[in-house]
Amino acid sequence: MCGTCGYAMVPGGCAVCGGKGTILGRRAALRGGRRNPLLDVLRGFDDVRRAVFAVLFEREFIGILRLPVAANVAAVGLLAVAGWFWLLPAYEHWFALDGTATTLHGPHLWLLATWLTVGPPVLDALTGFAQEPIRRAAERHMLGATAARPPARRGRLAESAQLLMFAGVSLPFGLGLVLIPYAGLPLAFVFGAVIAAVAWLQEPAAARGLGLRERLLLLRRNPWRTLGTGLGLQCAAAVPFLNLLGLSAVATVAATSAYLHFDKAIPRAGKLPDGPVPG
Repeated sequence: MCGTCGYAMVPGGCAVCGGKGTILGRRAALRGGRRNPLLDVLRGFDDVRRAVFAVLFEREFIGILRLPVAANVAAVGLLAVAGWFWLLPAYEHWFALDGTATTLHGPHLWLLATWLTVGPPVLDALTGFAQEPIRRAAERHMLGATAARPPARRGRLAESAQLLMFAGVSLPFGLGLVLIPYAGLPLAFVFGAVIAAVAWLQEPAAARGLGLRERLLLLRRNPWRTLGTGLGLQCAAAVPFLNLLGLSAVATVAATSAYLHFDKAIPRAGKLPDGPVPG
């Protein structure tokens, strides 16, 4: 695959990007590959900041935000209603039956942990159908083009089901983590950031025809940029109005940017190769 855009190479080079691209905002050339872990975390976080401004001001996104915004409003509203009127009473009832004192706000911490761990995969499942134009617009913005015919992939429903199962398995761990005195909330935030990154970064990789194993290998090969992107998305989810109106669109653009910066040397079989690939 092309080290810059990730699409399949053809004789003579890459037919999509020609091996060149720019960062979000077009202020510098796109440079792929792994670097210092701390810098990769900061750059992943910065992908989210740049994505917010790109969605708001770049011409590629003008006119294609109506459906993503409507889907995001509906999904976030549904999650808020379900959380406040169904999950919170259920958690309060459990704590009352268990005899645990509620002065530590255990039910509310569990509600927060549920949003941190299950929220991103559920939001992706509910809004994913509206995000393809956003992903393609982000590629046109950064690469000057996008694939006319993306590779065949598994159905979005199957991919969403895999993510939801992953979130369901992770939820008990998140619920236990958030109740640890003092360190619980920061740990739950970081744990949720990893899940958010896994949820949103699957889309640009799946659009290249990568299966589940290859997508996970890709994230394992780029752990620090993945973590930084997840942390940025968790912070964006706490910003009023941004979370209600544009979280899924911003996450799609940030995930596309992070993927294009990844070291993409993921084999179809065998062990991971060593060293970054020029991008």
